[in-house]
Amino acid sequence: MYSTEIHKRTPSVTVVNNRKLTIRDIQYRRRPDVPQTTEELITRHQYNHLGFLAQSTDPRLYERQQTDRTSKPNLTILTSLTGKTQHTDSVDAGITINLQDIADRPVLTVSAVGTQYALTQTRQYEESTLPGRLLSITESTADNKTKITERLVWADGTKNNKAYNLAGLCVRHYDTAGVNRTDSVALNGTLLSVTRQLLPDDIPADWEGDNVSAWDAQLVSTRYTTQTIADATGAVLTTIDASGNQQRVAYDVAGLLKSSWLALKGKQEQIIVKSLTYSAAGQKLREEHGNGVVTTYSYEPQTQRLIGIKTERPVGHAAGAKVLQDLRYEYDPVGNIVKIINDAEATRFWRNQKVVPENTYTYDSLYQLVSATGREMANLPQQSSTLPSAMIPLPSDDSTFTAYTRTYAYDTGGNLTQIRHSAPATGNNYTTRITVSNRSNRAVLSSLTEDATKVDALFTAGGHQNQLQPGQNLLWTPRGELLKVALVTREGQPSDNEIYRYGADSQRVIKTTTQLTGGNIQTQNTLYLPGLELRTTKNGETEKEKLHVITVGEAGRSQVRVLHWENGKPSEININDQVRYNYDNLIGSSGLEVDGSGNVISQEEYYPYGGTAVWTARNQTEANYKTLRYSGKERDVTGLYYYGYRYYQSWAGRWLSADPAGTVDGLNLFRMVSNNPISFFDTDGREKKSAEEVFDEYKAEHLPEDREFPFRMMAGITDNKLSFSSQQAPQKSMEKIQDMKFTLRHYTSTKESKPPFDELSTNMDLVKKGVKTLKRSSGSNTNDDDWNRLGNTAFTFYLLAIDGEVSDRKFLSNTTHYTEYDLSDTKEINKLFGEGTEFFASPDLLHHKDLSVVKAVKGKLTDLKSLLIAVSGISSVQLTSLKSNPKELLKKIDEKFGNSLEIKIPGNVKVKKWNSKK
Repeated sequence: MYSTEIHKRTPSVTVVNNRKLTIRDIQYRRRPDVPQTTEELITRHQYNHLGFLAQSTDPRLYERQQTDRTSKPNLTILTSLTGKTQHTDSVDAGITINLQDIADRPVLTVSAVGTQYALTQTRQYEESTLPGRLLSITESTADNKTKITERLVWADGTKNNKAYNLAGLCVRHYDTAGVNRTDSVALNGTLLSVTRQLLPDDIPADWEGDNVSAWDAQLVSTRYTTQTIADATGAVLTTIDASGNQQRVAYDVAGLLKSSWLALKGKQEQIIVKSLTYSAAGQKLREEHGNGVVTTYSYEPQTQRLIGIKTERPVGHAAGAKVLQDLRYEYDPVGNIVKIINDAEATRFWRNQKVVPENTYTYDSLYQLVSATGREMANLPQQSSTLPSAMIPLPSDDSTFTAYTRTYAYDTGGNLTQIRHSAPATGNNYTTRITVSNRSNRAVLSSLTEDATKVDALFTAGGHQNQLQPGQNLLWTPRGELLKVALVTREGQPSDNEIYRYGADSQRVIKTTTQLTGGNIQTQNTLYLPGLELRTTKNGETEKEKLHVITVGEAGRSQVRVLHWENGKPSEININDQVRYNYDNLIGSSGLEVDGSGNVISQEEYYPYGGTAVWTARNQTEANYKTLRYSGKERDVTGLYYYGYRYYQSWAGRWLSADPAGTVDGLNLFRMVSNNPISFFDTDGREKKSAEEVFDEYKAEHLPEDREFPFRMMAGITDNKLSFSSQQAPQKSMEKIQDMKFTLRHYTSTKESKPPFDELSTNMDLVKKGVKTLKRSSGSNTNDDDWNRLGNTAFTFYLLAIDGEVSDRKFLSNTTHYTEYDLSDTKEINKLFGEGTEFFASPDLLHHKDLSVVKAVKGKLTDLKSLLIAVSGISSVQLTSLKSNPKELLKKIDEKFGNSLEIKIPGNVKVKKWNSKK
């Protein structure tokens, strides 16, 4: 039962100085097992004379500094005069230098400065007479080896390029894995055809010289093309993968997924999602899949938190009616999950012990998980990197399960230091200890070292772990991507290894596993393509298996994968083209696997920080083909979960490397989801703070009339990654369009004759006033990314209009009214927005993972017109022909921002008047 006792008198306190800068974050930690003891944890911040963050120190390292003056702060930053981060010294991630050119574009990046792992990246751009687009990235390592690792080729204005809407776009991106080609683009910017071509496995990327033909000669001849059909709004309707499999989707009137289909190459189309229904708030209520299995969702009326996910074969199903999974969630008042019950399973008794199909969770006053109970298989050993054997076949009762309890301990820096496991009925009792460095948040299992002073030596200078466990070495690319894991090292014989290759976006493209089996080398190779995985297994030079795994992109709550064997289908799997529906839980973990006929293939339950507690399957062969597990991520043979930007070791509850996104989730760069893996999950290895945490951090500084605070908040959350152009167009150019009216429009929808409010309020202000709430586990689409990655929730948003014309946007079809501001009316602008108020303009940032390369503009509102013309690169001659065509001028400006231009203004704004949308 949840108790509020430990939370009494434990406020989160933010201390600001006379410049409204946060200099102290104070938290009070109290644990349920010792409620009488309260720890005060103070995180300290220092700023330079310009008001930019210069230093941050967590409670643990600050305490060490009192006795060891050589101990460094967690983070030390040097910035430019404009606040752009140029030098970062992190005890977790090492030293990084970032330099920008006069246009504020990144030109030089040096990571792991001063060490053998140092990498220097130099970016080359087009000459100033051209749009200034990125042309290449050159990398130099500490041993003076230099390679051009990326080349970008941009399309010119030829007739053929215009026919495929390619003019001005990057049509070839040569990267560390090969080349990505853009073959065709829709008018709204949706990619219609892209092709991936690879380098041979033994050739590293080096695109030297200027001869494109020479670059292409290095590539393997096979091309993998993915094609897309989209509607006028850019919504994808059909996708054809590189093997010719076709996926088709349909949407309802609100633009939400309604149904989806899959047609394997040369086969009849089959339905994947039969129907999906939603509430008025956009929450899923019911979905039915092509196998006839139905999932229903229930929500708590007061909070709209998801409290139930029930998956069943309904009455009339060919396989018989049966509840397959019935998950019930209970929360504490702030949204932490305290209990999960699976009502589809029965309570059993074994060895005089009651084994209940439920999990319970207890937290400290900082909402860190401190204890958990659940059930596990009775024959489980201590959790490690090895996957336990599945129970075959599916059990008819729960007599082979036993109850367990786990407790967790953390230090004052947020490091998980101990996992104590207890299963009294089987005697499966053990403790996993983690040794944390005395100078950073780097840590390893105690089996690698118990000496805190030796931990840092087990990491690279950039914060990448060098050993997984004794005898298993890790090798990293200069970019900080895991390159190789030595699974088994042999003297005089081939070793077992797993090797990876990545693209320009640091996402895995190829995985190759080699193992010595029966005197022969067995090689398993996986190629990752959009919606498709191509897997081959060879024994020596003989191909034993060729498998295509089709990943259905739109399948409702479940992940649907289809296994199609070109060669080597196992006899234990009855049919080729096996459809496997993975039904997940609240954090995306694959718990229930069902085939195309609605029969259970496997069931799996997990420990809180990952790792398998229960795994049952109807046969071992089918079990072997399950790859997606905890949090919906792929589990490699190493035992690591691959998230995208990082690898996760579940048996230690830690990431294998420092967060590439920096301190977006706090000063500890290795901590997993703020030590709350039940209520939160990470999508790609760069977990952010929750919306609640961001709001709590900045709410004391926020004032609706403060037009500078939103920029400070955004800079802090994005680590100053956004670069802003402030270049204005020549006066001669502006004279060409002086009679064209540039306005800003804010749209809204209402059932009333006009909107009932006279002020445009930011999300930050609405939450602070209690008009809006922050929902942590509501099951709906929330705006967490706006809060914790982009930091733009203290801005109001607008569309640009020119002479009454606005760009096409999907959301406009649901709007009824707009308010408009004329940028040429300086008096009115100063009255409504404040004199000298600045804006910033950019594409929709939600669709950009790397903010440092986003085209953005910042300046005074009265200069907006000139700034947008300048950044768009429209010449005076072009403006002459465009001044009578506002729609075309708007289109050209919008294209420079990826056809998603947004104008953001800091703070709340008074409505001038509401206009009905025609």
